[in-house]
Amino acid sequence: MGNVLKPLTEDPLSFAYHPLLSPPLDKENEDLRVFSVTELKKATNNFRKDRVVHEEDGSVRTFYKGSIDDTTSRTKTRISVSVMECFQDSLEAIEAWKEEVKSLGKHSHPNIVKFLGYCCEDKKSLLVFEYLHKGTLDHHFHGKNEVLSWATRVKIAIGIAQGVAFLHSINNSSLYFELRMHNIMLDEEYNAKLFYLETDKTCLEKELRVVRGIEYMTPERLRT
Repeated sequence: MGNVLKPLTEDPLSFAYHPLLSPPLDKENEDLRVFSVTELKKATNNFRKDRVVHEEDGSVRTFYKGSIDDTTSRTKTRISVSVMECFQDSLEAIEAWKEEVKSLGKHSHPNIVKFLGYCCEDKKSLLVFEYLHKGTLDHHFHGKNEVLSWATRVKIAIGIAQGVAFLHSINNSSLYFELRMHNIMLDEEYNAKLFYLETDKTCLEKELRVVRGIEYMTPERLRT
């Protein structure tokens, strides 16, 4: 996502994906853009390691910053994107990924990171989101010398609350996800946007190595 880009010293990440175990997702979400691997490879400068975005908490979710043509604009403009790498090694993982794409494509809100499209080819599956240039809230509190004004903090808090309220409205069951500063993104005007995935079983991480944080639960669930 919009986390801080920084050069990596470790070996480049491998793109040796396991073959998909089922056909690509049907075109059920017409507003989503279906990318080819070639497009995303070019957009992210061949997935170069210095274009990799790592979560600040040590999570293995990996995003590649890139730019694509804005198909909604009449002028030949480009927009910044974050390309999320997905690892799938079972039929269950494939089905979870497909359900995630369907779900993300149905919902849109100013305080939720916008899902733009996906890539699903023989050996690769990736999700494409808008890129938030101010990065994560965590970075602003712990990684920069910049001090956010009181008015900006209130604006961010309101945005977070509006995003959470929206997620409540689209979930039939009690909402349950990690509400952490590294999942709260900021645009250039400090509008808060939540990076949200529908389920915790999408098998999007290469390995389970996530530092656990405060897990947000609805009052209804807390009472059960």
